[in-house]
Amino acid sequence: MKRIVQPLAICALCLGLAWGLGFDSAQAADFAGSSQCKVCHNKKDEGAQYDTWKSKEHAKAFETLKSPEAIKIGEEKGLEKPPAESPECIKCHVTAFDAASNAVPDKIKLEDGVSCEECHGPGSEHIVLGKKVMFQKDTSIDMAATQAEITKETCTKCHNEESPTWDPERYTLEDGTKVGFDFELAKKKIDHSNPKKASGG
Repeated sequence: MKRIVQPLAICALCLGLAWGLGFDSAQAADFAGSSQCKVCHNKKDEGAQYDTWKSKEHAKAFETLKSPEAIKIGEEKGLEKPPAESPECIKCHVTAFDAASNAVPDKIKLEDGVSCEECHGPGSEHIVLGKKVMFQKDTSIDMAATQAEITKETCTKCHNEESPTWDPERYTLEDGTKVGFDFELAKKKIDHSNPKKASGG
């Protein structure tokens, strides 16, 4: 009996610590796939975020690995496989790609490239709460609590000197300085904000 009670006590203690430390739901959430985001985040008067993302470079990230330029870079780097099949390339061109297992979560599609959940975090919990807001009209829910905070580090996991297309002078700052990456300027390039929120609506 003691052998059973002790592990149970340890598990209970760990769960208590996790709760006390306030692990957020974005950490516990699963990837849902970008098509799930489209349901709520594609209204024209709210910025049509899904369509805007689809029109920009992140959504095309996987397809760029099939381009002649990418294939040439792959050959120059001595890749064993074409870029679209190489884990060292796909890890930055597809959301949640795990290079060790050479796979993505079940609901993630390679062709979606760098999708919503790469920056905003796994969406399953966000979707559950979104349904409560939509169908139960529960306005007390903080939807932002289920989203990951986007920081410079979110981007520089991939936008860094390890990238074969890294350009140390890609961005020009206000003072004329050239840098390879600037968080604020990069955000403007992929902006898909909700105009209602920006105006306080």
